[in-house]
Amino acid sequence: MIETLSAFWDFLKKPKLLKLSKDNKSLWRDLLWLLLLDLIFAGIIMGIYYILVHFKVIKEYVQEIDILEKYGLTVTFLLVCIFVPVLEEFLFRWHLRKKYLSIYFACFTLGLISNYFIKSIFLTWPVYIFFLFVALIVHGYFKRLDIRKRLVFQQKSFGYLFYYAAIIFGLTHLGNIKGLTLSDPTFILFVISQIFTGISLGFIRIKYGLGYSMLLHGFFNFILLLLTVFFS
Repeated sequence: MIETLSAFWDFLKKPKLLKLSKDNKSLWRDLLWLLLLDLIFAGIIMGIYYILVHFKVIKEYVQEIDILEKYGLTVTFLLVCIFVPVLEEFLFRWHLRKKYLSIYFACFTLGLISNYFIKSIFLTWPVYIFFLFVALIVHGYFKRLDIRKRLVFQQKSFGYLFYYAAIIFGLTHLGNIKGLTLSDPTFILFVISQIFTGISLGFIRIKYGLGYSMLLHGFFNFILLLLTVFFS
């Protein structure tokens, strides 16, 4: 446990690209302890949420769609424990080891954020097209940049990119909660747990590869599904 938490903490202090580890012993140790850490953190946050709801400090929110009730256990398992982890890891963490893909990730998510605040169906596609042009311009600039300067910039900016991806991962899950928006500070409680999970998934992705971050994501969702079935 100490080795995992120490390595995780050292990485969080200064995120950087690591050489992919092939040490199976440390892999399963890290997966186990980070899974437990994610569950404990999520439990603490939800405990705080329900205490605040109980004392009427904040209002209670529910999920936008109860997929377990709508689709049944088998389909929910396939969606939550397999399809969603694979899709989300590709969307939010695949780019972390790709030379130029992060440019498109950043620009696309900036488009999403812009459209969230603009709230105009007429400007939705123009906004995305604008950020696509920005991505293409930045991509072209970096391809022409001296390789040493490019590597220095990538090393210095990687930490910001890593945390940005985790924050975007957390914010996109706001859509799971019916009626919750950024105007209600309660969103922090729902987002912070997702951000923390995104950070641990990012660490596994960087240290061991995308397949293992999918695996951790799937295990995490599976345990949450079991708890939902047990307490529903």
